[in-house]
Amino acid sequence: MQETNGTGAGPQRNVIDDEQLKKLLSSNKPSFLQQNKYRIVTLALIAINVVVFAIEAILAGFRVNIPTMVLVDMGAMYAPLIQSPLDLYRFATPMFLHVDLMHLAFNMVALYSVGEVLERVLGRGNFLLLYFVGGITGNAISYASDVFSAGAPVVSAGASTSVFALFVAVALLGLLHKGNRRYFSQYSKSMLSIIAVNVVYTFLVPSISISGHLGGALGGLIAMFMIPSKNLRVNTVVRVVVAVVWAGALVWLLVSRGLFA
Repeated sequence: MQETNGTGAGPQRNVIDDEQLKKLLSSNKPSFLQQNKYRIVTLALIAINVVVFAIEAILAGFRVNIPTMVLVDMGAMYAPLIQSPLDLYRFATPMFLHVDLMHLAFNMVALYSVGEVLERVLGRGNFLLLYFVGGITGNAISYASDVFSAGAPVVSAGASTSVFALFVAVALLGLLHKGNRRYFSQYSKSMLSIIAVNVVYTFLVPSISISGHLGGALGGLIAMFMIPSKNLRVNTVVRVVVAVVWAGALVWLLVSRGLFA
């Protein structure tokens, strides 16, 4: 609409009404995908974890403290149940299972806090590979700890194996990134408080799988020298060697337990 100065003289000027202003602002506002273009995989992983926990809660009779039997039935790591190659899914499924609501929230906040920078630097595919290598390694170490120790096997689950891998990956960016190493070194230092809280949590809470968390951290170290990211200063030969050694160690573990006999 147009407005005059009330005297009939002078130039007229355009005035935007409320409805036009709303349309203008909404047209300039980035979409959800645009706002989170470097968090696509991170948000997808969080969504999967939340949905899986909702299923757990339903199977538990709408409780947020999940019984051990529900966790085992849904694929938690429990060494005695890995008897054949058909049971190997238990090296991956625990990454998406949680024992209670606090456990889920703690891991999802940690995942969200480091997911964006890693997804941006490494790329979506490599970030997902990092998540799975860390999780699988953590669960493999947890399995090995149970089968090679004299203690009773325990049921373990949680995205913590992958989260610890992500923490290690962030810490290594200052060393391995091709550019901006000074920035990433400072960024890594800023994450030390979050990492420290998770480490303390690991050793103070009795139900936490220490072997799983430490194994996840080892998996993060391995993954950063394995994933084919163009932004990392890692030689292709090193990547291939690390990948072969990692896969060979997993195969040896399974063969030594007679799973491929």
